[in-house]
Amino acid sequence: MPNSRLRQIIKFIRVFGIFWGFRLWCTLAIQMGRHCRLLELRIPGTEAPIHLRPRDLPIFWQIMVMQENDFQSMPQANQLQEVYRVMLAEGNRPVIIDCGGHIGLSAVWFASRFPEAVVYSVEPDASNFTLLQKNTQAYTNVVPLCGGTWSRCCRLKISNPDAGSASFRLQEVSESVSSEEPSVRGYTVEEIANREQVNRLYLVKIDVEGAEAEIFEGTTQWLQSTMMVIIELHDWLLPGQGTSKNFFK
Repeated sequence: MPNSRLRQIIKFIRVFGIFWGFRLWCTLAIQMGRHCRLLELRIPGTEAPIHLRPRDLPIFWQIMVMQENDFQSMPQANQLQEVYRVMLAEGNRPVIIDCGGHIGLSAVWFASRFPEAVVYSVEPDASNFTLLQKNTQAYTNVVPLCGGTWSRCCRLKISNPDAGSASFRLQEVSESVSSEEPSVRGYTVEEIANREQVNRLYLVKIDVEGAEAEIFEGTTQWLQSTMMVIIELHDWLLPGQGTSKNFFK
């Protein structure tokens, strides 16, 4: 978030309108002034308040204020909306997969704008996942999955547990590793999409701190039926490792 309060207020008002924007900013400022460990904010257009820790504010700013998942200004927006309507008319349920769910803000955003779709939100960290469940419990079309997205079904663990809450990276672990070592399920995109008996894969959001190298190493047949992929590549985070190589291939 910008350090300038004036810039914050102006952006809130531009996104949410004068009344809701100023009210939301004041609510945030009051709770921050009280040093609340868990903030509670009501975002216009959502069914329930969202809960976040002060350290989650940069993610809140990106998703809810900057609206980085919004594609309405893109030339393809009308086509994407039409495909969504056709999927529903044909009796299919559009599937949205949120890889790197964090505390569920993207899942809330997608669930609010595509209420007839089912949103699978995948997050490996236990603390983040608890908040993800809390933030999405009002949305019957959101399915939280505690795990990570990978090229195959496997066991995964967080390789940098001391990193920030939005910076965890995953690595595969052997099935023979002691059960006392914390690990989570590794899911493929196809596996998640096929959980719905009548489905069409509509959108896949990928922000997985470099694990895109693994996701696109395996079969990518799912790309042929996906209308849109929203992805953050992490070559900047892991220089020299070529994490985006498989994606571009």
